[in-house]
Amino acid sequence: MASVFDTLEPKNNGDSGSYSSNVNFLTEPEDGYDFEFVNLKDDKYDCPICLLILRDPVQTPCGHRFCHKCIHRWLSESGEQRCPVDNTTVIRDQVFPDNFAKREILSLQVKCPKSKEGCKVIEVLKQLPKHLEVCGYVPIPCPNECSDILLRKDLPHHLSQICTKRKIVCCKCGEQVTAEREQEHLHKECPMVTVVCQYCQIELLRNQINSHEEFDCQRVIVPCQYQPMGCTTRLERCEMSQHLQESIQQHMNLMFNILMQLSSAVQNIAPGALQHFPAVPQSHSLPVTSSEQSITNLLESLRIGVQQGMNVLSNPTPVPYSPDSNVSSVEGFPEPVTGSHSHGLIERNISEQTQVAPSISYSSQQSNKDVEGGAYVSVQQGYELKSLKDQNVTQDESLARHEHQIDEIRGRNDNHEKIVKDLNKRLKMLESTINEFEGRTCNGTYVWKIRNYRKYRREAEIGDTTAIHSPPFYSHFYGYKLCIRANLNGVDSARGTHLSIFIHFMQGDYDDILDWPFNGRIILTVIDQNPVCELRHHVVETLISKPNLAAFQRPNTPRNHKGFGYMEFLPIGILDNSTYVRNDTLIIKACILPNG
Repeated sequence: MASVFDTLEPKNNGDSGSYSSNVNFLTEPEDGYDFEFVNLKDDKYDCPICLLILRDPVQTPCGHRFCHKCIHRWLSESGEQRCPVDNTTVIRDQVFPDNFAKREILSLQVKCPKSKEGCKVIEVLKQLPKHLEVCGYVPIPCPNECSDILLRKDLPHHLSQICTKRKIVCCKCGEQVTAEREQEHLHKECPMVTVVCQYCQIELLRNQINSHEEFDCQRVIVPCQYQPMGCTTRLERCEMSQHLQESIQQHMNLMFNILMQLSSAVQNIAPGALQHFPAVPQSHSLPVTSSEQSITNLLESLRIGVQQGMNVLSNPTPVPYSPDSNVSSVEGFPEPVTGSHSHGLIERNISEQTQVAPSISYSSQQSNKDVEGGAYVSVQQGYELKSLKDQNVTQDESLARHEHQIDEIRGRNDNHEKIVKDLNKRLKMLESTINEFEGRTCNGTYVWKIRNYRKYRREAEIGDTTAIHSPPFYSHFYGYKLCIRANLNGVDSARGTHLSIFIHFMQGDYDDILDWPFNGRIILTVIDQNPVCELRHHVVETLISKPNLAAFQRPNTPRNHKGFGYMEFLPIGILDNSTYVRNDTLIIKACILPNG
């Protein structure tokens, strides 16, 4: 039966320069226990073959004890079945385990194999494997696979302070990175590190630099907004407005050229549509989903084309019949011509007819052949006229049908618009109710998240939206109603340098039962959103109410025009280059503490 100590190996394998995941004595043993036993005075447990303490002791018929593997190896290699002590004949099958001696040996006390390295533990031999699993002096590889091999007792310090593969939190953005990549992360990736714009040399956070270069930087080379029309000018953004002022005529010429090209393309398409326009069969009517204006324009152009064809046929010209003449067939309409184009076309037709049929005369006296040809032309024109009239009737019916469909679509659209307006109204009422409830249940501590901070900041800088207000909130469920006002680009003397924050009282549902003017404290806080809690430094200011000021009186309007707060709450330079703004969001907290 295999012993629990088959994993213990006292001998050094000679390879002192490398270690596996276990210690070097946890390999398959060959001989006895080579440990330093405590208070071992009797040599009765020594193996006569390996001279070490017996491992898995066995006994021969002659009464001698050996290690299990030692005696079997001796019997196999010596070739003689004799006891190595007294040379008595020994048969392998007569060798039996000595469990009594084994129990005594396993109860002996032994020093840790790493006692020379400093381990002071003395353990019962049976419990030694468990100790070796936790012994602090056993060399083990780093679990982070950093290639270092260290004593188990040094592992915590190594993992927390030394290991190049250990996870650390970036002091700027809070992201977890390995220690060996910390500098690379800070220099190339961290979004909260201050970097310099390559164009204007101002300092910004890395996560702001792309937006700055795309929208704000005045030194970036940008193309003219008329580039799609042919303008090839590329200038710095700060010079583009001057270019637009100085190149108005050039840009107008580019637009005119584009317009002429479009007009030419339309003119090239229009004549073909009028010459070869077929009747619209009922089964190929326009889809109901077409827009009203498109249907009206198309039907109007069709009506004009048909009318022009009727006018041409009702006013025959003195052009004699010819197989190549410009007379329309039943398959299409004659092309309407006017002005110089018409004059040139007539001359060209006369020239061609003269070359093809030089015997035709334009005098009042015609031959019988000419009369017959003229009669044939009249009959042909009559057929064409009838075909055009039939097509016109079909178009009128199609027009009436589509106008009816358009009226139905208009009715349904009006009904849908009414439903959408009603739903929008209900949605706004629901949002208002939710905001009102959230404001009431905040119990005087309200946190306002200003999302899209960069957008509001730009609007404040150019003067579009200088101030934004938070949703209303209450000091308690039946208490004072207030809101926060933030001027992201400052106000008055702080404009462009500081963030300004004010508190405004509002008309509430329970103002009649409240004490006026307001008496108490208001704590305003700009939250530091640094992921590392220990590095957060919130900016906190406390307002003490002054009853003589209008800002603390009972409001006479939905929102008191007078506010109370700080024009210079926080410098904009610090705000934009720190973790007070994270994920394009600024967080302001207000805590209302009425006296009494």
